[in-house]
Amino acid sequence: MQVQRAMTSLALTVAAMSAVPALAATTCPALRWTTLGTAGGPVPTAERSEPANLLTIGEHRMLVDTGDGTVDQLARIGLDLGAIDTVFISHNHLDHTGGLAAVIGLRWMNQFPGVLTVYGPVGTRAVVEGIVASLATPGSIGFGLGTPPPRPADSVRVIELAGGQALDLGQGVSVKTAANSHFDHDGKPDAANVSLSYRFALGTRSITYTGDTGPSAAVTALAKGSDMFVTEIIALDALLGEIRQRRKDASREMLAGMERHLSTHHLKPEAIGEIAADARVGRVVLTHFAVPPGPLPQFEPAIRSGIAARYAGPVDLARDLQSFDLGCRP
Repeated sequence: MQVQRAMTSLALTVAAMSAVPALAATTCPALRWTTLGTAGGPVPTAERSEPANLLTIGEHRMLVDTGDGTVDQLARIGLDLGAIDTVFISHNHLDHTGGLAAVIGLRWMNQFPGVLTVYGPVGTRAVVEGIVASLATPGSIGFGLGTPPPRPADSVRVIELAGGQALDLGQGVSVKTAANSHFDHDGKPDAANVSLSYRFALGTRSITYTGDTGPSAAVTALAKGSDMFVTEIIALDALLGEIRQRRKDASREMLAGMERHLSTHHLKPEAIGEIAADARVGRVVLTHFAVPPGPLPQFEPAIRSGIAARYAGPVDLARDLQSFDLGCRP
């Protein structure tokens, strides 16, 4: 069974590689990162949508994490789900996967051609299988077209990844992974679960995306020399204070556990500066803002000064629906 699954995974990888369209006929195909949602954590806010990103490589578009509201954010930039055929999931916390059901289900319901390939860590297959199972009832109802709808399972496939893997998607597009520290306990990796960071490259240009992580030597190594470092950020003291005020119902044990998690499994500004400096990245883009609800400018001075203690390069505080282009080197 394991050999059969491995051969199936290899076949799917080859199929996914062949599905990547040729890059635009230009000397400098697009390499663009769009922050669809920049919120951090599972508490919805009025200012920012849940974590989701769009990566554009030439004419190819893929999602990197799919928090709740992903399809709405795609609509706001004028992109329908037929343009998406690849998803990368960093880890299976709901704030990063809450919109995956809509991506899969609405793409299937609209009967867009092709198969959606979902890459992610162990557990991603179970998440997608659950979504497909939930489509049985709408599938039995049909779409009112007079013909039975296609099987939901035929519209999506999953390739699970581990840390340290490399993918060649063809046309100069490559992906590398690193297992980060988001699920570590007392400094030791979780034996059953993994949270992934990704490095996406087109030729010599590259973008490293942390996903959720604490300080991590593996992430620093993955980001080495990246043109763009897209990273999560936490304003720890402000967020802990807001949680204590908002969650009067929380037990002392729950609050203590929350403090341990937030202080070790996420990146404070100083830690981001250290990684960015050690990896010698060209630019830092902040997203996944784990901050109290409200406008970002009130936290910006402390964030910038914390990063600047170690890193002197450019730093952007991303907004929802903001794009960052990596041009070709002269």
